Order: sequence, then structure tokens, then C-alpha cells
Amino acid sequence: MKFHGKTATAIIPFPGNRIILIKRTTPPFVGYWALPGGRAEPGETQEQTVVREVKEETGLDVQVVRKVGDYREKGTQGGYEYDYYPTCFLVKRVAGELRRQESEIAEIRLFDLDKLPEVLAFEHTQMFKDYLAQEAKKPTVVS
Repeated sequence: MKFHGKTATAIIPFPGNRIILIKRTTPPFVGYWALPGGRAEPGETQEQTVVREVKEETGLDVQVVRKVGDYREKGTQGGYEYDYYPTCFLVKRVAGELRRQESEIAEIRLFDLDKLPEVLAFEHTQMFKDYLAQEAKKPTVVS
């Protein structure tokens, strides 16, 4: 089987330097912790995709803050061939209560950014590195 196409993922910061990760029940990601997100629907922008997917998977309404980066993942995992193009966004929560989408998500949990699980979905390690590098470049506000 093949998994391909455009996808969008979200980094959703929480107080205490924490972030949401989800554990999927759908191949080829079974057993991996991943950022919320998913495949783009026809005619949808990547920004629309990430807002819709985050709502479906986590129950949270979010607003895009900025793009973290564009990525490509290609390989095989568990009998699945994958070749897809995720775009990662930093988003902020604007409403909603945290809940998991029972049909696709086995678990949803907050992790400290400095204690991420070792079993991250394919490109997500690079997404976190890019996000942290961008955050480190932000100017410090002196009052």
C-alpha cells in the first residue's frame, strides 16, 4: 500500500514548554508519536488542512501563527510505501477542549519539549529542531 500526497502538521505550544503529541492507530504510523495533522482535502490550502485536522484529532480550535517548514518523507514502514510532503505550522489555541479522535488516535499527551519520546514519526524530529531554532532566534524583550 502507498501513503502519499500533501499533509500538514501542527506544533501547539502549552504552558510549561510543553507540546501535544498523538499516537496514531493508522498505518504507517502505528506506534509512533506524531504531531497532530493529516492529509489535505482537494482544494484545501495547507493552512486550512492543519486547522481542520487539529480540530478533528484533538478537539482544539487553532489559528496559524507561522510556517515552520516544508518537508519530504520517502521510504517504507510496516509494508507501506510512503512519499509525502508535510508542511509544519506553529499554531495557537483559540478555543476548544482537548479530546482525542477515537477512530484514529490511540493516545494524546502533553510532552515537555526537552523530553520528547524517542519514537517520533519520521520527519517530526527535524520539524522540532527547526521550530526550536526559530524560537532561539526570536529577539528578547527587555522591559
